[in-house]
Amino acid sequence: MKRDTLDTKDLVLLVLAAVAPMGIVVSLTTLSIALGTGAGTPGTYIVAALIFSVFAVGYLKMSQRITNAGAFYAYITAGFGERAGHIAAWLAVMTYNAITIGTFGSLSFFSSLVLKDLTGIDIAWQWFGLLWLTATLVLGYLDVGASAKVLAVALLLEVLSLFAFDLAVLWDKGFHGFSLEVFNPSLVLGSGAGLSLILGLGSFIGFEATVIYGEEARNARRTVSRATYIAIALIAVFYLTTTWAMVSAVGVEQAKQTAAADPASFLFIINTQYVGPLATEIMQVLVITSLFAGFLALHMSAARYHFSLARSGILPAWMGKTHPKHHSPFNGTVVQLALVAGVTVVFVAAGQHPYLQMGVALFGMGVLGIVLLQCLTSFAVLRFFSRERRGESLWSTAVAPLLGGVSMLVAFVLMIDNYAVMTGSDQWWVNHLPLVFLLAPVLGLVRSVALGKPQAVQP
Repeated sequence: MKRDTLDTKDLVLLVLAAVAPMGIVVSLTTLSIALGTGAGTPGTYIVAALIFSVFAVGYLKMSQRITNAGAFYAYITAGFGERAGHIAAWLAVMTYNAITIGTFGSLSFFSSLVLKDLTGIDIAWQWFGLLWLTATLVLGYLDVGASAKVLAVALLLEVLSLFAFDLAVLWDKGFHGFSLEVFNPSLVLGSGAGLSLILGLGSFIGFEATVIYGEEARNARRTVSRATYIAIALIAVFYLTTTWAMVSAVGVEQAKQTAAADPASFLFIINTQYVGPLATEIMQVLVITSLFAGFLALHMSAARYHFSLARSGILPAWMGKTHPKHHSPFNGTVVQLALVAGVTVVFVAAGQHPYLQMGVALFGMGVLGIVLLQCLTSFAVLRFFSRERRGESLWSTAVAPLLGGVSMLVAFVLMIDNYAVMTGSDQWWVNHLPLVFLLAPVLGLVRSVALGKPQAVQP
C-alpha cells in the first residue's frame, strides 16, 4: 500500500466519514430516543466516549509496537499467540464484512426511498445497489487519498446540515431550553440503558480505523494517536450536541413518546419545524451521501483486513497483492464487494427487507463483533505488556487495558441481551445471526493446523 499518504486531518476525515453522522442520527440515534433512554440519550454518548477513550490508551500503545492493517488480529496474536490470532482474524473478517453489508442494505433502500419521496420516480433499490457497488469498485481501485477527498466533501455537507438544525433549535429555545436533565444518571442509566448503549457504541464504530491506516500514515506514531483522540472527541461532541437539540426541540418529558410515534421521520419532522421544508429535502439527500461515505470507509477497512490477513498466510496470498500503479489493496476490494453482492442475493432470495432485516441486523451483528474484538484486544495488550513493558507507564500498559477490557465485556453482554430488541424482527434466524461468530474458532483452528507453524505478524 502507498506509504506516507495520510496526515492527521485525512485520518480524522476517514474516521468521521465511516461513522456517517447523518446516517447514524437518522437510523440509530432516533431509535435510542424512541426505544432506549429517551431524553437520556445525550448522556449515553458521554458514557460511550469514556469507554472508547480508555480502550484507546492500550490500543494506541500497542500500535507503537506493531503497525499492521489488521490491527485487532495482529495485537491478539502478539498477546495470546498464533491460534488465538487466527480465531480473531476470522472474527474480524466476519465483523467488518457484516457491518459493511448492513450499511450497504440501508444505503440502497434509502436511496430508492428518498428518490421516490422527492421526485415521485420509483426505482428498485437493487439498481441503486449496483450503482453503489460500481462507484466503490472505482474508488477502491484508486489510491486511498482519492477516497479520502470524496469522504471529506460528503462529511462537510452533512455536518453543516445538522449544525444548522442545532443552531435553529438553540435560536428558538435559547440556552435555558437545553435542560441539563439529559445528563441525570437516573435517565442515562435508567430504563432502556442497555439498548441505548448498543446504539451509542455503534455510533462510534470506525474510530479504530486510524490504526488500520497506520501503514499509510505520515509519522504514524504521532499521527495515529492524535487522530484517534480527536476523532473520539469530535464524535462525542457532535452526537451529544445534536441529540440534545433533538430532545430540546420537543421537550425532555415528551422526547421518548414523540420519537416513538415515527422514529424514521422524527428528525425530518422537527427539522422541517425549526429549519424549513427545503432544508429537510436537502437533509434527505445528505442521508444518502452519509450512508455512502460510511459504506465506502467501512469497505476500505474490510478490504485492508483481507490484505493484511493474506500477507500473514490466513487468507489466500493473491488477496495480499496491491495494485501496481495505485498501490491500493484492489484484490481485497474485489473480494469484499463480491461478498456484499453475494450476501445481498441471499437476503433478497429469502424475502428479507434490505433495511429492516438486512441493514439493521447485520449492522448490529458487526457492532457486536467489533466490541468483542476490542474486548479481546484489551486483554491481549495487557498480557503483551506484562512480558514486555520496557519502561512504559503502568496506566497505558495495565490499568487502562484492564478497564477497557472489562468495560467492553459488560457492553458485549448487554448488547447480546438486547440484540433482538434492536433488530425488531420476529424471524429466529435474523435474531440469532451473531451465532455465525461461532464459526470463527473452528475456521481459526483449522487454518492454524493447516499452516503447520506460526506465521510472524508483519510489522
